[in-house]
Amino acid sequence: MKLAVLGAGGLLGRHLVEELRGEELVALDRAACDVGSAGEVLARTRGAQVIVNCAAFTDVDGAESRADECWRANALGAEHAALAARAHGAVLVHVSTDFVFDGEQQAPYDEFARPNPQSVYARSKFAGEELIARVGGPQFLVRVQALYGRGGRGFSSRLRDLVRERKPLKLDRERRVQPTWARAAARQIAVLTRSSAFGTYHVSCRGETTWAAFSRALASRLGVEPAWSEVATAELRAPAARPRNCVFEHRMLALRGLDVMPDWQTALDDYLAEMK
Repeated sequence: MKLAVLGAGGLLGRHLVEELRGEELVALDRAACDVGSAGEVLARTRGAQVIVNCAAFTDVDGAESRADECWRANALGAEHAALAARAHGAVLVHVSTDFVFDGEQQAPYDEFARPNPQSVYARSKFAGEELIARVGGPQFLVRVQALYGRGGRGFSSRLRDLVRERKPLKLDRERRVQPTWARAAARQIAVLTRSSAFGTYHVSCRGETTWAAFSRALASRLGVEPAWSEVATAELRAPAARPRNCVFEHRMLALRGLDVMPDWQTALDDYLAEMK
């Protein structure tokens, strides 16, 4: 099976390329393929039987002032990947986000919950979901959240070093999240690529916590004393809205017997072992 991974230079893309070793694989980072260009995507993915689109504009707050760049990558990029998959007779695996939900319901969000995006980033990602659905064809829509891992540049990936260095952070004590090790998410996506159970899937580490509680668990494992303040979400004054409840239910993974996601504590232990 020949696969093409768009966004192979990003956190999830790099881990997915590692997990797909042994497959015939074309890894396309931003320099190799601009997902905002339909022609480039079509040409670079020629011959692929599966196209995995991990490419995205992921600066949630930056998207508020860089909307056109965000929409080009997250909406048009998704459509271009879907059109290329249709043209090549390939399966599309498209990666989206928990931010498509507004976070107002108390229960975990399953794959059939109604999206209600609240930020530029969130709206652009939901637009990508809608555009690939219009193109059609065999597709996996995979929503992930709160990714962290080796080599990541986002806050969650840098948290290990920030905690270890006892930086004076402000950490959210309210938002319900499922911090998800990128390797665990990549392994789950690899399982999906080897199946034909097309559809929408929620992929996150099981259980739930807050960023403040996750950081306490991290500090305990690192043997350091917490050196941050725990604050309400509103006190962070982030430019972009964050869902208050980001917890996923893996309904479709469970129903189809495909769920290989660990709980967030086990994933954290495995991540720290890998970092050693």
